[in-house]
Amino acid sequence: MALATARELQIEVENKIINVFEAEVLDAINPLRQIPTLLFDDGTMLCDSRVICSYFCALRPGRGLSPVDDRWDVQTRWWLALGLMESAVARVMEMLRPETQRNFELIEKSDRRIRNVIAKLESFHEEICDSDARVDRLAVAIALEYIDFRKLHDWRGSAPQLATWLQQETLRPSLVASRPRERRPSDPSSWVDH
Repeated sequence: MALATARELQIEVENKIINVFEAEVLDAINPLRQIPTLLFDDGTMLCDSRVICSYFCALRPGRGLSPVDDRWDVQTRWWLALGLMESAVARVMEMLRPETQRNFELIEKSDRRIRNVIAKLESFHEEICDSDARVDRLAVAIALEYIDFRKLHDWRGSAPQLATWLQQETLRPSLVASRPRERRPSDPSSWVDH
């Protein structure tokens, strides 16, 4: 989300792929050891997708991407899309554990959240399914692409408006430049690709 926002706003950032499980260097930068973390040349940092995206939008005001503080509907759709992504990531991470150690209640909870949020976003299709970039639309597209990338849920039948919109939205250059990809030889050897 942060990288797509930077690309959409034509802000140059250096993107580093790291394995957060082994990235002890991240502890000194972000004590939660979470990504994304935006590190400035002077050593200060911003963390959390919403904070970083809001910062990028503040650098390029008037570009139409900003969440617009008084647009609570946009903020809500953005929050739902980020929650969708968090649920999808939680499910992926749980499935990486050995089968005997998996928390199937968490997997079921994640699956339920994924289904419910997609249904809610489909009900907002008139506000989402537009070609103009806005932070909630980017977040929805990214979350749905991630679900497809990880093959977590066959959502298109229950969300046909979003499915049709996403076919064109995925061609947006900022999404092409920031989408998940297969592991390359130059990536850290322990980077998980499931």
